[in-house]
Amino acid sequence: MEKTADEDCEFSSPFQAREGKTLLWRDVNMTLSGKGDDPDKKILDSVWGQASNETTAILGPSGAGKTSLLNVLSGRERSKGRIKVTADVRLDNQRVDPTASSVRKQIAFVSQENSLQTSATPRECLLFSAKLRLPRSMTAIQLAKLTDRMLEELGLTECADTMTGGELLKGISGGERKRTSVGVELVTKPSLVFLDEPTSGLDSFSALQLIQVLKKVANAGASVLFTIHQPASDIFDTFDRMILMNKGRVMYQGTVDDVPDYFADKGHPLPLKYNPADWVMIIAQTTPVEELEDTGFFPADDRELLPTERMNSRSNSVHGSRRNGERVSRGTEILWLLRRDFRAMFRDKMILGARLMLTIFMTLLSGFIFWKVGGKSSDTPVNVQSHFGGIIISTMLAMFGTALPTLIVFPQERPVFIREYSTNHYSVLSYFTSRLALEAFLTAVQVIIMAMLTYFMMDLQLRFFWHFIILYTLAMSGTAISMIIGSAVSDPKLAIEFLPMTLVPQLLFAGFFVAPEFIPVWLRWVQWLMSLTYAVKLILDQEFGENCGSGPGEEEGCQRVLSSVNVNSDKVWIYWLALVCIFVVLRLGALILLKRKADR
Repeated sequence: MEKTADEDCEFSSPFQAREGKTLLWRDVNMTLSGKGDDPDKKILDSVWGQASNETTAILGPSGAGKTSLLNVLSGRERSKGRIKVTADVRLDNQRVDPTASSVRKQIAFVSQENSLQTSATPRECLLFSAKLRLPRSMTAIQLAKLTDRMLEELGLTECADTMTGGELLKGISGGERKRTSVGVELVTKPSLVFLDEPTSGLDSFSALQLIQVLKKVANAGASVLFTIHQPASDIFDTFDRMILMNKGRVMYQGTVDDVPDYFADKGHPLPLKYNPADWVMIIAQTTPVEELEDTGFFPADDRELLPTERMNSRSNSVHGSRRNGERVSRGTEILWLLRRDFRAMFRDKMILGARLMLTIFMTLLSGFIFWKVGGKSSDTPVNVQSHFGGIIISTMLAMFGTALPTLIVFPQERPVFIREYSTNHYSVLSYFTSRLALEAFLTAVQVIIMAMLTYFMMDLQLRFFWHFIILYTLAMSGTAISMIIGSAVSDPKLAIEFLPMTLVPQLLFAGFFVAPEFIPVWLRWVQWLMSLTYAVKLILDQEFGENCGSGPGEEEGCQRVLSSVNVNSDKVWIYWLALVCIFVVLRLGALILLKRKADR
Protein backbone atom coordinates (compact mmCIF):
# COMPACT_ATOMS: atom_id res chain seq x y z
CA MET A 1 0.00 0.00 0.00
CA GLU A 2 1.42 3.37 -1.02
CA LYS A 3 2.04 6.03 1.62
CA THR A 4 0.27 9.36 1.35
CA ALA A 5 2.30 12.55 0.96
CA ASP A 6 1.64 13.47 4.61
CA GLU A 7 2.72 10.05 5.84
CA ASP A 8 5.83 10.19 3.70
CA CYS A 9 6.73 13.62 5.04
CA GLU A 10 6.16 12.49 8.63
CA PHE A 11 8.23 9.33 8.16
CA SER A 12 11.07 11.40 6.71
CA SER A 13 11.04 13.98 9.51
CA PRO A 14 13.75 13.89 12.21
CA PHE A 15 11.18 15.43 14.60
CA GLN A 16 8.53 12.77 14.21
CA ALA A 17 6.73 12.04 17.48
CA ARG A 18 8.17 9.04 19.31
CA GLU A 19 7.57 7.06 22.46
CA GLY A 20 9.81 8.63 25.07
CA LYS A 21 11.84 6.90 27.78
CA THR A 22 12.38 8.11 31.33
CA LEU A 23 15.86 7.75 32.72
CA LEU A 24 16.26 7.86 36.51
CA TRP A 25 19.45 7.55 38.49
CA ARG A 26 20.37 7.64 42.16
CA ASP A 27 23.39 6.84 44.33
CA VAL A 28 25.81 7.31 41.44
CA ASN A 29 29.31 7.13 42.87
CA MET A 30 32.72 7.14 41.27
CA THR A 31 35.86 6.80 43.38
CA LEU A 32 39.51 6.98 42.40
CA SER A 33 41.56 4.82 44.77
CA GLY A 34 44.58 6.60 46.20
CA LYS A 35 48.11 5.36 45.69
CA GLY A 36 50.02 4.32 48.78
CA ASP A 37 49.04 6.57 51.68
CA ASP A 38 47.05 8.96 49.49
CA PRO A 39 43.33 9.05 50.33
CA ASP A 40 40.65 8.00 47.88
CA LYS A 41 39.20 10.76 45.71
CA LYS A 42 35.44 11.09 45.24
CA ILE A 43 34.71 12.04 41.64
CA LEU A 44 30.95 11.51 41.97
CA ASP A 45 29.25 11.45 45.36
CA SER A 46 25.67 10.12 45.63
CA VAL A 47 24.55 11.87 42.46
CA TRP A 48 20.89 11.64 41.55
CA GLY A 49 18.58 12.98 38.87
CA GLN A 50 16.32 12.23 35.95
CA ALA A 51 15.73 12.98 32.29
CA SER A 52 12.26 12.61 30.84
CA ASN A 53 11.04 13.97 27.50
CA GLU A 54 12.74 17.33 27.94
CA THR A 55 16.13 19.02 27.68
CA THR A 56 18.28 18.64 30.77
CA ALA A 57 21.55 20.54 30.99
CA ILE A 58 24.36 19.48 33.33
CA LEU A 59 26.37 22.54 34.39
CA GLY A 60 29.29 22.93 36.74
CA PRO A 61 32.86 24.19 37.04
CA SER A 62 35.73 22.24 35.50
CA GLY A 63 36.29 19.05 37.49
CA ALA A 64 32.77 19.08 38.94
CA GLY A 65 31.99 15.64 37.45
CA LYS A 66 29.76 16.60 34.51
CA THR A 67 31.38 14.38 31.91
CA SER A 68 31.98 11.59 34.42
CA LEU A 69 28.25 11.51 35.22
CA LEU A 70 27.33 11.45 31.54
CA ASN A 71 29.81 8.64 30.88
CA VAL A 72 28.45 6.55 33.76
CA LEU A 73 24.84 6.98 32.63
CA SER A 74 25.72 6.14 29.03
CA GLY A 75 27.74 3.06 30.01
CA ARG A 76 31.05 4.50 28.86
CA GLU A 77 32.58 4.39 32.32
CA ARG A 78 32.78 1.32 34.54
CA SER A 79 34.80 -0.03 37.45
CA LYS A 80 38.33 -0.78 36.30
CA GLY A 81 41.75 -0.42 37.82
CA ARG A 82 41.69 2.31 40.44
CA ILE A 83 38.25 3.52 39.34
CA LYS A 84 35.22 2.12 41.18
CA VAL A 85 31.72 2.94 39.92
CA THR A 86 28.39 2.13 41.57
CA ALA A 87 25.00 3.35 40.40
CA ASP A 88 21.27 2.66 40.48
CA VAL A 89 20.13 3.48 36.93
CA ARG A 90 16.57 2.88 35.77
CA LEU A 91 15.09 3.03 32.31
CA ASP A 92 11.29 3.32 32.44
CA ASN A 93 11.61 2.10 36.05
CA GLN A 94 13.51 -1.01 35.02
CA ARG A 95 16.88 -1.25 36.69
CA VAL A 96 19.52 -1.61 33.98
CA ASP A 97 23.26 -1.97 33.66
CA PRO A 98 24.34 1.05 31.57
CA THR A 99 27.50 -0.77 30.43
CA ALA A 100 25.47 -3.55 28.78
CA SER A 101 25.66 -3.33 25.01
CA SER A 102 21.89 -3.65 24.67
CA VAL A 103 21.39 -0.58 26.87
CA ARG A 104 24.17 1.51 25.37
CA LYS A 105 22.77 1.06 21.90
CA GLN A 106 19.47 2.62 22.96
CA ILE A 107 21.30 5.87 23.68
CA ALA A 108 22.34 8.28 20.95
CA PHE A 109 25.66 9.58 22.27
CA VAL A 110 27.60 12.52 20.83
CA SER A 111 31.06 12.81 22.34
CA GLN A 112 33.04 16.01 22.65
CA GLU A 113 35.62 14.75 20.17
CA ASN A 114 34.50 14.53 16.56
CA SER A 115 34.83 11.03 15.09
CA LEU A 116 33.68 11.46 11.51
CA GLN A 117 35.35 10.07 8.42
CA THR A 118 37.48 12.96 7.22
CA SER A 119 36.80 12.45 3.49
CA ALA A 120 33.00 12.19 3.82
CA THR A 121 30.66 15.15 3.44
CA PRO A 122 27.96 16.08 5.99
CA ARG A 123 25.30 14.85 3.57
CA GLU A 124 27.08 11.50 3.19
CA CYS A 125 27.57 11.15 6.95
CA LEU A 126 23.88 11.71 7.67
CA LEU A 127 22.70 9.50 4.81
CA PHE A 128 25.08 6.70 5.83
CA SER A 129 23.78 6.76 9.40
CA ALA A 130 20.15 6.86 8.30
CA LYS A 131 20.52 4.07 5.74
CA LEU A 132 22.20 1.60 8.09
CA ARG A 133 20.20 2.35 11.26
CA LEU A 134 16.67 2.98 10.04
CA PRO A 135 14.30 0.25 8.82
CA ARG A 136 15.03 -1.22 5.41
CA SER A 137 11.51 -0.13 4.34
CA MET A 138 12.77 3.46 4.10
CA THR A 139 12.99 4.39 0.42
CA ALA A 140 15.83 6.34 -1.15
CA ILE A 141 13.51 9.34 -1.51
CA GLN A 142 12.55 9.25 2.17
CA LEU A 143 16.18 8.98 3.22
CA ALA A 144 17.09 11.90 0.99
CA LYS A 145 14.27 14.03 2.44
CA LEU A 146 15.29 13.14 5.98
CA THR A 147 18.90 14.04 5.24
CA ASP A 148 17.97 17.35 3.60
CA ARG A 149 15.71 18.25 6.52
CA MET A 150 18.44 17.57 9.07
CA LEU A 151 21.01 19.54 7.04
CA GLU A 152 18.62 22.48 6.96
CA GLU A 153 17.81 22.31 10.67
CA LEU A 154 21.48 22.18 11.61
CA GLY A 155 22.48 24.99 9.26
CA LEU A 156 24.66 22.71 7.14
CA THR A 157 23.05 23.25 3.76
CA GLU A 158 25.85 25.42 2.37
CA CYS A 159 28.58 22.96 3.37
CA ALA A 160 26.53 19.81 2.78
CA ASP A 161 28.79 18.58 -0.02
CA THR A 162 32.16 19.66 1.40
CA MET A 163 34.42 17.09 3.04
CA THR A 164 34.36 17.20 6.84
CA GLY A 165 38.18 17.16 6.92
CA GLY A 166 40.52 16.79 9.85
CA GLU A 167 44.09 17.47 10.96
CA LEU A 168 45.67 16.54 7.60
CA LEU A 169 42.73 17.21 5.28
CA LYS A 170 41.10 20.60 4.86
CA GLY A 171 37.33 20.61 5.21
CA ILE A 172 34.43 22.28 6.97
CA SER A 173 34.84 24.28 10.18
CA GLY A 174 35.01 22.75 13.65
CA GLY A 175 31.52 23.99 14.48
CA GLU A 176 30.08 22.46 11.33
CA ARG A 177 31.77 19.16 12.17
CA LYS A 178 30.21 19.27 15.62
CA ARG A 179 26.74 19.86 14.17
CA THR A 180 27.30 17.02 11.71
CA SER A 181 28.17 14.70 14.60
CA VAL A 182 24.91 15.67 16.30
CA GLY A 183 22.92 15.16 13.12
CA VAL A 184 24.37 11.69 12.61
CA GLU A 185 22.69 10.61 15.85
CA LEU A 186 19.45 12.55 15.46
CA VAL A 187 18.48 11.06 12.09
CA THR A 188 17.51 7.83 13.84
CA LYS A 189 14.83 9.60 15.91
CA PRO A 190 16.24 8.33 19.23
CA SER A 191 14.35 8.32 22.53
CA LEU A 192 17.49 9.07 24.58
CA VAL A 193 20.06 11.61 23.43
CA PHE A 194 23.28 12.27 25.37
CA LEU A 195 25.72 14.98 24.33
CA ASP A 196 29.04 15.98 25.86
CA GLU A 197 29.67 19.71 25.43
CA PRO A 198 27.68 19.97 22.16
CA THR A 199 28.22 23.74 21.87
CA SER A 200 31.99 23.74 22.37
CA GLY A 201 33.70 25.39 19.41
CA LEU A 202 30.50 26.97 18.14
CA ASP A 203 29.76 30.65 17.82
CA SER A 204 26.74 32.01 19.70
CA PHE A 205 24.37 31.78 16.73
CA SER A 206 25.38 28.22 15.80
CA ALA A 207 25.16 27.16 19.45
CA LEU A 208 21.64 28.58 19.78
CA GLN A 209 20.64 26.95 16.50
CA LEU A 210 21.87 23.58 17.74
CA ILE A 211 20.12 23.86 21.11
CA GLN A 212 16.89 24.78 19.33
CA VAL A 213 17.21 21.57 17.30
CA LEU A 214 17.67 19.59 20.52
CA LYS A 215 14.60 21.36 21.91
CA LYS A 216 12.58 20.14 18.93
CA VAL A 217 13.84 16.62 19.52
CA ALA A 218 12.71 16.81 23.16
CA ASN A 219 9.33 18.18 22.12
CA ALA A 220 8.95 15.13 19.87
CA GLY A 221 9.23 12.90 22.96
CA ALA A 222 12.94 12.29 23.44
CA SER A 223 14.91 12.75 26.67
CA VAL A 224 17.87 15.02 25.90
CA LEU A 225 20.71 15.16 28.44
CA PHE A 226 23.89 17.13 27.82
CA THR A 227 26.81 18.76 29.57
CA ILE A 228 27.57 22.40 28.91
CA HIS A 229 30.07 24.82 30.41
CA GLN A 230 28.78 28.40 30.46
CA PRO A 231 25.89 28.95 28.03
CA ALA A 232 24.74 32.38 26.95
CA SER A 233 21.55 33.63 28.57
CA ASP A 234 19.37 33.08 25.49
CA ILE A 235 20.61 29.50 25.29
CA PHE A 236 20.13 28.96 29.04
CA ASP A 237 16.52 30.10 28.80
CA THR A 238 15.72 27.32 26.31
CA PHE A 239 16.60 24.53 28.78
CA ASP A 240 13.79 22.73 30.57
CA ARG A 241 15.80 21.42 33.51
CA MET A 242 19.23 22.01 35.00
CA ILE A 243 21.54 19.89 37.12
CA LEU A 244 24.29 21.95 38.74
CA MET A 245 27.31 19.87 39.73
CA ASN A 246 29.92 21.00 42.23
CA LYS A 247 32.75 18.88 43.68
CA GLY A 248 31.10 15.73 42.36
CA ARG A 249 27.76 16.44 44.06
CA VAL A 250 24.38 17.77 42.96
CA MET A 251 24.21 21.40 44.04
CA TYR A 252 20.87 22.08 42.32
CA GLN A 253 18.34 19.88 40.53
CA GLY A 254 15.18 21.29 39.03
CA THR A 255 13.61 23.42 36.34
CA VAL A 256 15.39 26.39 34.85
CA ASP A 257 12.46 28.65 35.73
CA ASP A 258 12.95 27.92 39.44
CA VAL A 259 16.66 28.80 39.46
CA PRO A 260 16.32 32.54 40.38
CA ASP A 261 13.92 31.90 43.27
CA TYR A 262 15.92 28.92 44.54
CA PHE A 263 19.19 30.85 44.69
CA ALA A 264 17.44 33.91 46.15
CA ASP A 265 15.99 31.78 48.97
CA LYS A 266 19.52 30.61 49.74
CA GLY A 267 20.84 34.15 50.04
CA HIS A 268 22.21 34.54 46.52
CA PRO A 269 19.66 36.55 44.51
CA LEU A 270 20.27 36.92 40.79
CA PRO A 271 21.48 40.46 39.93
CA LEU A 272 19.49 42.41 37.36
CA LYS A 273 20.45 41.88 33.72
CA TYR A 274 22.76 39.02 34.66
CA ASN A 275 23.08 35.71 32.87
CA PRO A 276 21.72 33.05 35.28
CA ALA A 277 24.22 30.49 34.00
CA ASP A 278 27.13 32.79 34.82
CA TRP A 279 25.66 33.60 38.23
CA VAL A 280 25.20 30.01 39.39
CA MET A 281 28.73 29.20 38.22
CA ILE A 282 30.15 32.14 40.19
CA ILE A 283 28.32 31.02 43.31
CA ALA A 284 29.57 27.45 42.85
CA GLN A 285 33.18 28.50 42.35
CA THR A 286 33.53 31.35 44.87
CA THR A 287 31.48 30.16 47.83
CA PRO A 288 33.04 27.59 50.20
CA VAL A 289 31.37 24.18 50.12
CA GLU A 290 30.68 24.32 53.87
CA GLU A 291 28.77 27.59 53.47
CA LEU A 292 26.78 26.19 50.54
CA GLU A 293 25.82 23.17 52.65
CA ASP A 294 24.74 25.40 55.55
CA THR A 295 22.49 27.49 53.32
CA GLY A 296 20.67 24.45 51.93
CA PHE A 297 22.43 23.63 48.68
CA PHE A 298 23.34 20.01 47.81
CA PRO A 299 19.78 18.68 48.35
CA ALA A 300 19.31 15.01 49.19
CA ASP A 301 17.32 12.72 46.95
CA ASP A 302 13.88 12.61 48.58
CA ARG A 303 12.05 11.01 45.64
CA GLU A 304 9.87 8.05 46.44
CA LEU A 305 10.70 5.74 43.57
CA LEU A 306 8.47 2.81 42.80
CA PRO A 307 9.92 -0.68 43.20
CA THR A 308 11.78 -1.58 40.06
CA GLU A 309 10.09 -3.87 37.61
CA ARG A 310 11.82 -7.05 36.62
CA MET A 311 13.94 -6.50 33.55
CA ASN A 312 13.27 -8.83 30.65
CA SER A 313 15.11 -9.44 27.41
CA ARG A 314 12.36 -7.95 25.27
CA SER A 315 12.27 -4.60 27.06
CA ASN A 316 16.03 -4.44 27.37
CA SER A 317 16.81 -5.32 23.80
CA VAL A 318 18.03 -2.74 21.37
CA HIS A 319 15.54 -2.22 18.62
CA GLY A 320 15.44 1.54 18.54
CA SER A 321 16.20 1.61 14.83
CA ARG A 322 13.94 -1.38 14.10
CA ARG A 323 10.69 -0.21 15.65
CA ASN A 324 9.09 0.34 12.26
CA GLY A 325 10.61 -2.69 10.53
CA GLU A 326 13.68 -4.80 10.07
CA ARG A 327 17.05 -3.17 9.68
CA VAL A 328 19.09 -3.53 6.50
CA SER A 329 20.80 -6.80 5.69
CA ARG A 330 24.42 -7.69 6.37
CA GLY A 331 25.07 -7.45 2.63
CA THR A 332 23.77 -3.87 2.55
CA GLU A 333 26.03 -2.96 5.47
CA ILE A 334 29.06 -4.32 3.64
CA LEU A 335 28.06 -2.64 0.37
CA TRP A 336 27.66 0.80 1.97
CA LEU A 337 30.90 0.42 3.90
CA LEU A 338 32.71 -0.55 0.69
CA ARG A 339 31.26 2.42 -1.17
CA ARG A 340 32.38 4.76 1.58
CA ASP A 341 35.86 3.23 1.88
CA PHE A 342 36.59 3.29 -1.84
CA ARG A 343 35.22 6.82 -2.14
CA ALA A 344 37.50 7.89 0.70
CA MET A 345 40.48 6.20 -0.94
CA PHE A 346 40.05 8.07 -4.22
CA ARG A 347 39.26 11.39 -2.55
CA ASP A 348 42.33 11.40 -0.35
CA LYS A 349 44.66 11.45 -3.31
CA MET A 350 47.64 12.60 -1.27
CA ILE A 351 47.71 9.46 0.87
CA LEU A 352 47.02 7.15 -2.04
CA GLY A 353 49.59 8.90 -4.24
CA ALA A 354 52.24 8.82 -1.52
CA ARG A 355 51.66 5.11 -0.97
CA LEU A 356 52.01 4.27 -4.66
CA MET A 357 54.93 6.62 -5.27
CA LEU A 358 56.86 5.17 -2.35
CA THR A 359 56.20 1.69 -3.70
CA ILE A 360 57.46 2.66 -7.14
CA PHE A 361 60.53 4.44 -5.78
CA MET A 362 61.65 1.60 -3.51
CA THR A 363 61.01 -1.03 -6.19
CA LEU A 364 62.88 0.94 -8.86
CA LEU A 365 65.80 1.47 -6.50
CA SER A 366 66.06 -2.24 -5.71
CA GLY A 367 65.52 -3.09 -9.39
CA PHE A 368 68.46 -0.95 -10.52
CA ILE A 369 70.70 -2.29 -7.75
CA PHE A 370 69.89 -5.90 -8.71
CA TRP A 371 69.73 -5.20 -12.44
CA LYS A 372 69.38 -8.43 -14.47
CA VAL A 373 70.82 -10.61 -11.67
CA GLY A 374 68.34 -13.36 -12.53
CA GLY A 375 69.76 -13.81 -16.01
CA LYS A 376 73.34 -14.36 -14.89
CA SER A 377 74.85 -17.83 -14.81
CA SER A 378 74.54 -19.71 -11.51
CA ASP A 379 77.95 -21.33 -11.78
CA THR A 380 79.72 -18.74 -9.59
CA PRO A 381 78.96 -17.93 -5.91
CA VAL A 382 78.88 -14.19 -6.63
CA ASN A 383 76.15 -14.54 -9.24
CA VAL A 384 74.13 -16.88 -7.07
CA GLN A 385 74.44 -14.56 -4.07
CA SER A 386 73.27 -11.56 -6.10
CA HIS A 387 70.41 -13.55 -7.60
CA PHE A 388 69.39 -14.79 -4.14
CA GLY A 389 69.63 -11.25 -2.74
CA GLY A 390 67.29 -9.91 -5.41
CA ILE A 391 64.67 -12.53 -4.54
CA ILE A 392 64.90 -11.70 -0.84
CA ILE A 393 64.57 -7.96 -1.44
CA SER A 394 61.45 -8.45 -3.56
CA THR A 395 59.78 -10.52 -0.83
CA MET A 396 60.72 -8.05 1.90
CA LEU A 397 59.33 -5.14 -0.13
CA ALA A 398 56.06 -7.00 -0.65
CA MET A 399 55.61 -7.68 3.04
CA PHE A 400 56.88 -4.50 4.67
CA GLY A 401 55.68 -2.12 1.96
CA THR A 402 52.05 -3.15 2.50
CA ALA A 403 52.07 -3.82 6.25
CA LEU A 404 53.16 -0.32 7.31
CA PRO A 405 50.47 1.69 5.42
CA THR A 406 47.76 -0.61 6.79
CA LEU A 407 49.08 -0.19 10.32
CA ILE A 408 49.10 3.60 10.02
CA VAL A 409 45.61 3.92 8.54
CA PHE A 410 43.64 1.44 10.66
CA PRO A 411 44.24 2.95 14.14
CA GLN A 412 43.38 6.39 12.73
CA GLU A 413 39.99 5.11 11.57
CA ARG A 414 39.39 3.16 14.77
CA PRO A 415 37.50 6.02 16.59
CA VAL A 416 35.02 6.16 13.69
CA PHE A 417 34.50 2.40 13.89
CA ILE A 418 34.06 2.43 17.68
CA ARG A 419 31.44 5.20 17.51
CA GLU A 420 29.52 3.62 14.66
CA TYR A 421 29.63 0.12 16.11
CA SER A 422 28.51 1.30 19.56
CA THR A 423 25.55 3.09 17.97
CA ASN A 424 24.53 0.02 15.95
CA HIS A 425 25.50 1.16 12.46
CA TYR A 426 26.82 -2.27 11.48
CA SER A 427 28.34 -5.47 12.85
CA VAL A 428 32.03 -6.10 13.40
CA LEU A 429 31.93 -8.77 10.70
CA SER A 430 30.54 -6.31 8.14
CA TYR A 431 33.23 -3.76 8.97
CA PHE A 432 35.93 -6.42 8.89
CA THR A 433 34.77 -7.74 5.53
CA SER A 434 34.76 -4.30 3.93
CA ARG A 435 38.23 -3.52 5.32
CA LEU A 436 39.53 -6.82 3.99
CA ALA A 437 38.13 -6.09 0.53
CA LEU A 438 39.68 -2.61 0.48
CA GLU A 439 43.05 -3.89 1.66
CA ALA A 440 42.94 -6.75 -0.85
CA PHE A 441 42.43 -4.24 -3.66
CA LEU A 442 45.09 -1.78 -2.50
CA THR A 443 47.56 -4.58 -1.82
CA ALA A 444 46.91 -6.06 -5.27
CA VAL A 445 47.71 -2.71 -6.90
CA GLN A 446 50.91 -2.35 -4.88
CA VAL A 447 52.06 -5.91 -5.48
CA ILE A 448 51.35 -5.73 -9.23
CA ILE A 449 53.65 -2.70 -9.41
CA MET A 450 56.31 -4.42 -7.31
CA ALA A 451 56.04 -7.73 -9.15
CA MET A 452 56.23 -6.23 -12.65
CA LEU A 453 59.19 -3.97 -11.88
CA THR A 454 61.23 -6.56 -9.97
CA TYR A 455 60.40 -9.35 -12.43
CA PHE A 456 61.62 -7.55 -15.52
CA MET A 457 64.35 -5.39 -14.00
CA MET A 458 65.92 -8.34 -12.14
CA ASP A 459 65.23 -10.68 -15.06
CA LEU A 460 63.78 -13.37 -12.81
CA GLN A 461 63.32 -16.84 -14.30
CA LEU A 462 60.16 -18.13 -12.64
CA ARG A 463 56.77 -17.58 -14.25
CA PHE A 464 55.32 -14.13 -13.58
CA PHE A 465 52.07 -15.61 -12.27
CA TRP A 466 53.86 -17.46 -9.49
CA HIS A 467 55.98 -14.43 -8.72
CA PHE A 468 52.89 -12.28 -8.30
CA ILE A 469 50.72 -14.77 -6.41
CA ILE A 470 53.45 -15.61 -3.87
CA LEU A 471 54.22 -11.94 -3.22
CA TYR A 472 50.51 -11.13 -2.97
CA THR A 473 49.80 -13.89 -0.46
CA LEU A 474 52.79 -12.79 1.60
CA ALA A 475 51.68 -9.15 1.45
CA MET A 476 48.18 -10.05 2.64
CA SER A 477 49.68 -11.89 5.61
CA GLY A 478 51.66 -8.72 6.34
CA THR A 479 48.45 -6.65 6.39
CA ALA A 480 46.95 -9.29 8.70
CA ILE A 481 49.79 -8.69 11.15
CA SER A 482 49.07 -4.95 10.99
CA MET A 483 45.36 -5.55 11.57
CA ILE A 484 45.93 -7.61 14.70
CA ILE A 485 48.27 -4.92 16.09
CA GLY A 486 45.81 -2.17 15.14
CA SER A 487 42.96 -4.06 16.80
CA ALA A 488 44.93 -4.32 20.04
CA VAL A 489 46.42 -0.81 20.12
CA SER A 490 44.38 2.38 19.67
CA ASP A 491 47.26 4.87 19.35
CA PRO A 492 48.82 4.93 15.82
CA LYS A 493 52.19 5.98 17.24
CA LEU A 494 52.20 3.10 19.70
CA ALA A 495 51.11 0.69 16.97
CA ILE A 496 54.12 1.66 14.86
CA GLU A 497 56.37 0.98 17.84
CA PHE A 498 55.00 -2.57 18.01
CA LEU A 499 55.47 -3.28 14.29
CA PRO A 500 59.23 -4.05 14.44
CA MET A 501 58.56 -6.58 17.20
CA THR A 502 56.49 -8.61 14.76
CA LEU A 503 58.30 -7.99 11.46
CA VAL A 504 61.97 -8.16 12.49
CA PRO A 505 61.64 -11.82 13.63
CA GLN A 506 60.37 -12.54 10.10
CA LEU A 507 63.79 -11.49 8.78
CA LEU A 508 65.76 -13.34 11.43
CA PHE A 509 64.03 -16.69 10.97
CA ALA A 510 63.49 -16.70 7.19
CA GLY A 511 66.86 -18.37 6.59
CA PHE A 512 68.74 -15.83 4.51
CA PHE A 513 70.76 -14.16 7.27
CA VAL A 514 71.66 -17.39 9.01
CA ALA A 515 71.09 -21.02 8.03
CA PRO A 516 68.25 -22.60 10.04
CA GLU A 517 70.55 -25.28 11.45
CA PHE A 518 72.66 -22.61 13.15
CA ILE A 519 69.66 -21.23 15.08
CA PRO A 520 69.55 -22.62 18.66
CA VAL A 521 67.32 -25.68 18.86
CA TRP A 522 65.12 -24.21 21.59
CA LEU A 523 64.39 -21.22 19.31
CA ARG A 524 64.37 -22.90 15.92
CA TRP A 525 60.65 -23.75 16.02
CA VAL A 526 59.72 -20.07 15.71
CA GLN A 527 60.60 -20.11 11.99
CA TRP A 528 57.51 -22.23 11.29
CA LEU A 529 55.28 -19.43 12.56
CA MET A 530 56.72 -16.87 10.15
CA SER A 531 54.93 -16.23 6.85
CA LEU A 532 58.13 -14.89 5.27
CA THR A 533 59.76 -18.30 5.84
CA TYR A 534 57.22 -20.07 3.64
CA ALA A 535 57.08 -17.33 1.00
CA VAL A 536 60.88 -17.43 0.60
CA LYS A 537 60.82 -21.22 0.25
CA LEU A 538 58.05 -21.04 -2.36
CA ILE A 539 59.68 -18.39 -4.50
CA LEU A 540 63.13 -20.01 -4.28
CA ASP A 541 61.65 -23.34 -5.32
CA GLN A 542 60.18 -21.68 -8.41
CA GLU A 543 63.35 -19.70 -9.22
CA PHE A 544 66.05 -22.26 -8.42
CA GLY A 545 64.09 -25.49 -8.88
CA GLU A 546 63.96 -27.96 -11.75
CA ASN A 547 64.69 -25.56 -14.60
CA CYS A 548 67.53 -23.67 -12.93
CA GLY A 549 70.70 -23.83 -15.09
CA SER A 550 71.72 -26.30 -17.75
CA GLY A 551 75.33 -27.03 -16.86
CA PRO A 552 76.75 -28.99 -13.90
CA GLY A 553 78.13 -25.87 -12.26
CA GLU A 554 74.81 -24.04 -12.56
CA GLU A 555 72.78 -26.95 -11.20
CA GLU A 556 75.13 -27.19 -8.24
CA GLY A 557 74.76 -23.49 -7.51
CA CYS A 558 70.96 -23.72 -7.63
CA GLN A 559 70.90 -26.71 -5.31
CA ARG A 560 73.20 -24.91 -2.91
CA VAL A 561 70.68 -22.07 -2.61
CA LEU A 562 67.78 -24.46 -2.00
CA SER A 563 69.65 -26.48 0.60
CA SER A 564 70.82 -23.35 2.45
CA VAL A 565 67.22 -22.56 3.46
CA ASN A 566 66.02 -26.20 3.58
CA VAL A 567 63.68 -26.00 0.57
CA ASN A 568 62.03 -29.34 -0.20
CA SER A 569 60.15 -29.42 -3.51
CA ASP A 570 57.98 -32.28 -2.28
CA LYS A 571 56.63 -30.06 0.51
CA VAL A 572 55.54 -27.10 -1.61
CA TRP A 573 51.89 -27.81 -0.87
CA ILE A 574 52.71 -27.68 2.86
CA TYR A 575 54.36 -24.26 2.39
CA TRP A 576 51.24 -22.99 0.63
CA LEU A 577 48.93 -24.42 3.27
CA ALA A 578 50.99 -22.91 6.08
CA LEU A 579 51.12 -19.49 4.41
CA VAL A 580 47.34 -19.41 3.90
CA CYS A 581 46.69 -20.72 7.43
CA ILE A 582 48.86 -17.98 8.96
CA PHE A 583 46.85 -15.37 7.07
CA VAL A 584 43.50 -16.88 8.13
CA VAL A 585 44.51 -17.30 11.78
CA LEU A 586 45.84 -13.74 12.01
CA ARG A 587 42.69 -12.33 10.40
CA LEU A 588 40.38 -14.31 12.66
CA GLY A 589 42.47 -13.27 15.67
CA ALA A 590 42.15 -9.62 14.66
CA LEU A 591 38.39 -10.05 14.19
CA ILE A 592 37.94 -11.59 17.65
CA LEU A 593 40.19 -9.00 19.28
CA LEU A 594 38.44 -6.11 17.54
CA LYS A 595 35.01 -7.34 18.63
CA ARG A 596 36.11 -7.75 22.24
CA LYS A 597 37.65 -4.29 22.28
CA ALA A 598 34.57 -2.75 20.66
CA ASP A 599 32.15 -4.46 23.07
CA ARG A 600 34.28 -3.37 25.99
